[in-house]
Amino acid sequence: MEDFYGFVVTRNGRELIAKLTAGQQLQLSKIMVGTGGVPDFGNPREMEDLSEPVALATSTEPVYDQNTVRMIVEYRSDLNGGLDHGFWLREFGVYAYDPDKGEVMIYYGCLGIYPQYVSAYSPQGVDVRRFPVCIVIGEDLGVSVDYKCEAWMTAEDVSEYCNVVMLPLFLSAAQELINTHDSSITAHPYIQGIISDLDSRLALMELMYNTDVSGNPFTVTFATLTGVVVEGVWNETAKRIEF
Repeated sequence: MEDFYGFVVTRNGRELIAKLTAGQQLQLSKIMVGTGGVPDFGNPREMEDLSEPVALATSTEPVYDQNTVRMIVEYRSDLNGGLDHGFWLREFGVYAYDPDKGEVMIYYGCLGIYPQYVSAYSPQGVDVRRFPVCIVIGEDLGVSVDYKCEAWMTAEDVSEYCNVVMLPLFLSAAQELINTHDSSITAHPYIQGIISDLDSRLALMELMYNTDVSGNPFTVTFATLTGVVVEGVWNETAKRIEF
């Protein structure tokens, strides 16, 4: 079932929620992301851990809404010292403390054949992936977390990051593309055609006025063959005779 795509509360998660009584809290312990998926002939609800864990993730502060917990799971390439190599993010898990079993995975998400590639950390940019999570935990139950929730960026943070970090990179990359384009001999064909025609006319004028001619002067440009007899092939476009 490596092509499984979905998000489920695991068996351990259901058992833990069933143990909690009114007034108790669901204590979330960590969030992990990985590259694996549900093993062949496996059941995602029976998953006890990620198939191929890669790194710790984070989330927004969980919000308790009647009988559900809602949060955004987030993985950022700058977490925990920075990601040193890229990977395909295909699965993630939410973990909590079970008083009888210890830490268990209570929620499992898998992107199946639609993984998302996370680039290695770079000072010039942070790669971010977010996934919404909703866990039904029953009435009058609270939620606590035992990891640092650090997923939020304010609108001011995003604006500053885009203007201070990303905009100069975009402008630099755009200027490189412009310079590469302008240096190409095939760039701006209309302008180059006008310049070429102007060069030809200027060269003809220099030839006419700088050459000492005796007798009856005449000029042939091969723009037309009217009144001219030549041997060879007339290249009308290039205005020349080819042999």
